[in-house]
Order: sequence, then structure tokens, then C-alpha cells
Amino acid sequence: MDSNIADRLSREYSNLWEETMHELPNGWITPLVAMLDKLYVLSDIERSLSFDAEGLATWVDIRVEVSAICAAAYATPLRLAGKWNPARALACVEALSEFAGQCSETCSVCGQAGALRMPNFGDAVEGVLCDEHNAEAASNVDHAAELYNECRILFPGVHGKAIDLHGIPDFLFDLVSRSLRTIKEVVVDEGSLEGRVLITKLEMVDGQLHVRHTYNDISNASVGALVEIDDAIRFLESRSDELTRKYQMEGGSDATS
Repeated sequence: MDSNIADRLSREYSNLWEETMHELPNGWITPLVAMLDKLYVLSDIERSLSFDAEGLATWVDIRVEVSAICAAAYATPLRLAGKWNPARALACVEALSEFAGQCSETCSVCGQAGALRMPNFGDAVEGVLCDEHNAEAASNVDHAAELYNECRILFPGVHGKAIDLHGIPDFLFDLVSRSLRTIKEVVVDEGSLEGRVLITKLEMVDGQLHVRHTYNDISNASVGALVEIDDAIRFLESRSDELTRKYQMEGGSDATS
């Protein structure tokens, strides 16, 4: 949340403000204010009962938890427990529930109507976003860096430019991604292969994809796992050659289909 907005809200709702609210993105400020307004009215009921109005207004402790895909608020009763009644408790629960619901349908960037975006649903980014900001976020995603981090157990700690995922052209990137994930899955499932199967070269050289790998101390590994890894790398090499030829024959058009 913008610091100026947070400062203003912390003054306006001083009895309900909690520092975790500062973590909310700007797009979710409207749901937050709506919740604070409702809780403020509930707190205000008690002010006429004592000269200590300032203290009595703080009748619940609010905590907000924020992630890229949701926000939730939790209220802990403080004083005047005897003043609670079913209607008041329900009003509090409804305010908290509406806050979470509104955040799940509001773009976290601009505050317009949004929807949950998840990479496994076909989106490139994770979060609650409108169409415009989902497209903008996707354009800023470094897919090569994400793939490297996801499959880094397959690469030597020091490899220089021999591993260059940023140099993989778009028409080969999906093939490379699927192949690396397949190999990683075999390595992880086998257990004894972690750190012993290393792809030492993965880069484009003169318009062709070059892949090299090595095995270190694989005496305890199953033959089936090693065969599966070899097959995945052979398929990657042969299929990349096919796609590259098709790409070149079609004058640089998309060769993935």
C-alpha cells in the first residue's frame, strides 16, 4: 500500500489500524476501508458507556494476512466481552467475510473487477488481476529465469554461458521446458540421482540447440531411471532439430504446431 494512503488510514482508523494492513496492495484498499467502516460503527456503540471513549472504541484486535492470491482479516475480542451478542458477533463475522470476498474479486493493482490468475490455469502470473494488468504482468515475467530456478538441481553450480535459457527461441521454449521438467521429475523421484545428473550444456549454437549431460556416481540408481533420462534428452535433441528445420523452412514462422 502507498505509504501516504497508509498514513492517512492509520490516523482515520487509529483504534482499528494494524500494521499488517500496510501490506495490502493499493487495489484492495476499498475493501479494507469498507471493513473498517463497519467495524468502526460496531466499536462506536460502546463509546457512550464510559468517559474512556478512546479505549473502549478498541474492542477488537484486527490482523490481516496477505498473499498474492488472497487477503483475510481476523478479529480477536479485547474488552467488554459481556457486551457481545449474536447480532453483533454476526455483524463482525460478515464484515471480515465480505472483505475477503471482495479482495478475491478485485484487481490488486487497480481496484477494478478482477479474477484469480494461476499459472496452472494457463496464466503466466499468480494473483487477482483484471485482464489489463494480467497481460501487463505476463509481459514482465522472465520465463527463462523461472525455468532455471525451477530446474536448477539439473545444472552445475558453475557453468558460465554453457547454460543459456535466455537464448532459447520462443518456438523451442515449450519443448525445452517440458523436457527439463520431465528429467527433474525422474531425478527427484529416484532420490539417489539428485546432484548426480547434470546438464552441462544447453544453448543455441549456430541456430541449433546443443545439449550435453553427465552422470556422477550413479551406482545406486535404477537402470529404468537412467534410460528415461537418456530418452528425454534424445527426444529433446531430435525434436528441437525438427522444429528448427520447420522454423527455417517457413521463414521464421511459429514452428511449434
